[in-house]
Amino acid sequence: MKTIKEKLTYIIYWIIIFISSSSMIIYGILKPFQFESFPINNNSGLSEGHKLMWSFYSYSATYPIVIGICELIGGLFLLFNRTRIFGCILLTILLSNIILQDYLYEIKALNTAIYYQLLIIIILIFDKEKVKKVFRELFRINRKNKNIPLLIVALIIAILFKLFENKFL
Repeated sequence: MKTIKEKLTYIIYWIIIFISSSSMIIYGILKPFQFESFPINNNSGLSEGHKLMWSFYSYSATYPIVIGICELIGGLFLLFNRTRIFGCILLTILLSNIILQDYLYEIKALNTAIYYQLLIIIILIFDKEKVKKVFRELFRINRKNKNIPLLIVALIIAILFKLFENKFL
């Protein structure tokens, strides 16, 4: 039998997941349309950085579509236990980029991006055991690696390619 605290924690966890997921899914679906018609001259109340960034995003439909697809996938992945950590990582990459751009280009939506990033961090805190497991697996050191000589050969070849790549490309 779960305690009241456990039940409340479970409810809060899923509220945060549903808020984050639904918002990312909606943002992902709407992202291709967000920058469609951005008249620079009619937006005198916006900062120069805001105008510059919106002009950049509206120049090509492809970039906002790619970002939208990643937001959509990240939002969907939050809903499933097996993909939640990957969804959090994907959304953290996207939101970090958005936060950085919003800050540097003086976009008023900065607080919104920070809010969603904080929700993602809270989800990761709730799932800290899974996060630890993922990081242990990612950074596991194999002490019995017998391929060290092959790695050294590969490194030397890669360095040689890098030295000559500008001559060939």
